[in-house]
Amino acid sequence: MATRQLDLFESYHPEHAATWSPRDLWLRLSKSNLPEFREDKRVEWKAGDRLNFEDLTEYLSMWSNTVDGGILVVGMANDGRPTGCASLSQDHLNRLDKLHTQMCPDAAPESKRIPVDVDGRGDFVIAIYVPYRGFLVETNKGEAFIRRGDTKHKMTAEERDDFRSTRHERSWEQRPSHSFKFPEDFDQAIIKEFCDNFRAREGKDFWSDADVLVDRHLASREGGKTIPHNCLVLFAAKDPRHQHPGCRIRVQRFEGLDEGTGDTFRPLRDFYIEGNIPYMLAQAENRVADLNHDVTWLSREGKFITTPEYPRWAWFEAIVNALVHRSYSFSGSEVTVKFFADRLEVESPGGFVPPVNADNVYFHRASRNPHLMEALRYLGYVRMTREGTRRMKESMEQFGLPAPTFSQETLHGVSVRVTLRNDHETRKRATDKDVAAYCGVELWKQLKEHEIQLLGYAYRNGGIHVAEAARVTGRTWNTSKKDLDRLASKGLLRFIAPEFVRDPKAHYEIVEYREDFDDLGSK
Repeated sequence: MATRQLDLFESYHPEHAATWSPRDLWLRLSKSNLPEFREDKRVEWKAGDRLNFEDLTEYLSMWSNTVDGGILVVGMANDGRPTGCASLSQDHLNRLDKLHTQMCPDAAPESKRIPVDVDGRGDFVIAIYVPYRGFLVETNKGEAFIRRGDTKHKMTAEERDDFRSTRHERSWEQRPSHSFKFPEDFDQAIIKEFCDNFRAREGKDFWSDADVLVDRHLASREGGKTIPHNCLVLFAAKDPRHQHPGCRIRVQRFEGLDEGTGDTFRPLRDFYIEGNIPYMLAQAENRVADLNHDVTWLSREGKFITTPEYPRWAWFEAIVNALVHRSYSFSGSEVTVKFFADRLEVESPGGFVPPVNADNVYFHRASRNPHLMEALRYLGYVRMTREGTRRMKESMEQFGLPAPTFSQETLHGVSVRVTLRNDHETRKRATDKDVAAYCGVELWKQLKEHEIQLLGYAYRNGGIHVAEAARVTGRTWNTSKKDLDRLASKGLLRFIAPEFVRDPKAHYEIVEYREDFDDLGSK
């Protein structure tokens, strides 16, 4: 039995190794398979003859703060060649064994020696597994690190604060906010609606508003005064940005597939929504809807349907989640909503809250601000986290669209991005319903995007010149002439030429009656 277990741990299957957790990998590391492994996001090699104990300490902090932890192998060069540790003095080896107790005391590493051959002689490397601790682990200098992709990232003060908050070491939303006075700095209509709903649901008719707020952890009592917490400021303050400038939504609409930079940054719409969260959600429900274009598309049943670009339940739920679950520790960052030609992105500051990640977001739930979320639930804005994400997915499927994708971005500080794709290539956004019905389903499905644009222009304007076609599609005059001739050959357009081809009056018109036109409505 012991031999079989040893074989299990020392066996190496390259096709499976990429899916192993750091601990699985650490248990399997052996002399026979060590040369097969390479540095990746789970593993770091460190040459034994060039030890930098401060650098190693930073890795102890980094792996301790990274979900699943990671592995240090001391005695390996960056190219995967073993350099060994036998040449290290006993003092260096002892210091390496006790490094975490002196320079990163909250880390809890495990280590083992693995025999290797270096230049034909026996040697060894030291493999150190550093498990994830679930709370912020700092070095003796008060610095903290975390893994970002394949790099070691030194956390900012805001990131450390957010990390503690998401692990509930120190709840940001529960901190008292002495900058706001209750009740004068708060929207009493929101307070009353929340408290009335709570009293009705819980049978606490005799409780005062202050009693309800304290019971729901939105406030506390100090010396007979009601002291609002940060979550109450976000929920009902008249001006939450007085203390939390990132409490707002930026909404943008771009014409193309990206937002551009410098001179090319020209959003079609760009505005902010500011206020407490219920107010922002009420405003977003109308103002974001105005940017959500109507599109005509072909359903699975072969019928043309006109709907908004994205279902309300998907984009509105994404905004609700962004406001409720974002990190307000990043005080200068706001929630952003960006429309592009092919997608809608909703981005919120702060990373996923463990154990939730991009792969399990539909099945797990966790909240950075649970008391804020509960308060909004009494106003009817949120359900349980995973119910909201599932509703987003279902509503997109009903529109024939891909499920939302979730990702954690680290380009300008950590954030969570939800992407809704509108499948604009197959929906042919330039098409309106009358033109689609005129073409008929089977023919419409065969047309290219630029042909749809040309036909739509001719349908709405009674005709189209070649020069107009070139402007509409951005193609050359000669190519546009061929495009229009091709539509004419399909019986969708008729060429009108009074005298000669280049006559300025020459143009193409919609065919008013086609032999199969009577059948098109049923196709």
